[in-house]
Amino acid sequence: MATSTSVLDQIRLTVETDEDTDEDDGRLVPALDKLNRDQKAFIRSWVQDGYRSRRELILSLSQLQTYTLGRVPDGWYRAVATENVPLSVLITSEQRKAYRHDPIDLDAAKEERRLWAAKYLRPACRAAFRELRREAQQYTNEDERVNDPDEQSHPAMRPVMGELYRTQTEALLSLLDGFDDHDDVDEWLADLDRAHLGELAKVKPDFDWEVYQSTTADRVFTSDAYKYKQERMQWAAAYLLPAFNKAVSVLARHADEHREDDNDVQDLEKSQL
Repeated sequence: MATSTSVLDQIRLTVETDEDTDEDDGRLVPALDKLNRDQKAFIRSWVQDGYRSRRELILSLSQLQTYTLGRVPDGWYRAVATENVPLSVLITSEQRKAYRHDPIDLDAAKEERRLWAAKYLRPACRAAFRELRREAQQYTNEDERVNDPDEQSHPAMRPVMGELYRTQTEALLSLLDGFDDHDDVDEWLADLDRAHLGELAKVKPDFDWEVYQSTTADRVFTSDAYKYKQERMQWAAAYLLPAFNKAVSVLARHADEHREDDNDVQDLEKSQL
């Protein structure tokens, strides 16, 4: 007696046949594939590894803003990078004890990060994917195909998004590292608009004034002492990350797609050496 093929088996066979047929056809919508791969890699590292330090976390959160196209709420970044309990969960080195005397064990912290990814990160990634799909270009001509989206260097194949991310990272690093004197602070403030595209006014309208009116501002921005490094991280998390997130969201709506060929990628790699 012949065994009948179930509906599920038929579906499986159809999918496997389609996958075999399309294996060498290249990627038709590589911008979506690039974004999705970057998102998956970020969430995998978030859950599995956590962060060695608060500094590393802050820099990584800026990267997350790019991968989610600014779809995580602004205030979430402030909370995650300033409050002691989240810091003790996200930081997996011995530094975690600086934020909570008796933090939960590392396995429990990993499961907590997994839950946060499900509650906050994946919905934002999905929203970004949904937003991008309306603008993502299809490459139907054989000579235009992108066989490996990972070879495209810019987030979601948007060069302006990559440039904004680099600018924001430079601004964050300058603040976290501190400054030699007030002249360097002035220079940094003058360049900062390029990183937040003016959105800082919605987060902290008197940011520049606050930098100088604080009684400890001179030491906060120019000292290498541990407590002042921590204070600079507070500034980065409370003000810059929310403003940067707003900037990413605004720019993502107007960013143009660009397909890089091998020469483009090689030139970019050389420029970064």
